[in-house]
Amino acid sequence: MKAGISLSLLLAMSSSASALGQKATVPPVFNIFELVIKQDKYSAYDSLAEKNITASVTGEPGTLAMYSANKTASPSVAYVFEIYADSDAYQQHLNSTSYKEFLRNSADILQTSQQRRIDVIPQFLADKQIAQSDKTINNFVIVEVKPAFRQAFCDIVLPEMAQSIKVEEGVQAMYAAIDKANPNRWYFYEIYASEEAYQAHRLTPHFKEYIAQTAEMTTYKEAIAIRPGMLKNKGGLMYEIK
Repeated sequence: MKAGISLSLLLAMSSSASALGQKATVPPVFNIFELVIKQDKYSAYDSLAEKNITASVTGEPGTLAMYSANKTASPSVAYVFEIYADSDAYQQHLNSTSYKEFLRNSADILQTSQQRRIDVIPQFLADKQIAQSDKTINNFVIVEVKPAFRQAFCDIVLPEMAQSIKVEEGVQAMYAAIDKANPNRWYFYEIYASEEAYQAHRLTPHFKEYIAQTAEMTTYKEAIAIRPGMLKNKGGLMYEIK
């Protein structure tokens, strides 16, 4: 680890036990990967992902969250969502023993030629410490926004997400990012304690207001049904783009 540890890393370490920590002043690194699992290797992948996620989140101060999920309609497709305090923390993860072990073993488990990284710029990242159970659900949604409404959409959706994570007990994580190559494309990843918590979220005044205000701002919405695999984080992250 470098001698000059970043402010965001210190914040991550000090706020991990809180429900929502102090706002991060350095943009975290947010990665989204789409992987393809080889036939009959699902259990091996689950074990490998669980081992890597557990070692990374518990053993690396700057690794704030790692989540694995499978596409419901096509379980061979897996998504991995990662959050690091900053670029230094991400580099430290890439040099870690757990990640190198993951790489060594993944060649027999994943169709590496079909791996895809979705390059994104984080807009809003907030979470509480995940207490995963059989009831935990997650959502992955892609939204295309009309160019003329790019800023207006941002000004509406970010406060809605902040309100949701603040006042709704069953909302455990809310993350939003835009595509680096296409700033009109948004990716949302959300974690709820249960289906009941998600349905309660949809009935809140702030969610209904967001839906009403942005109804004419988008051209495309896709909700990718996924089921959670291993979900682990430190908790207490709060980042909003300026």
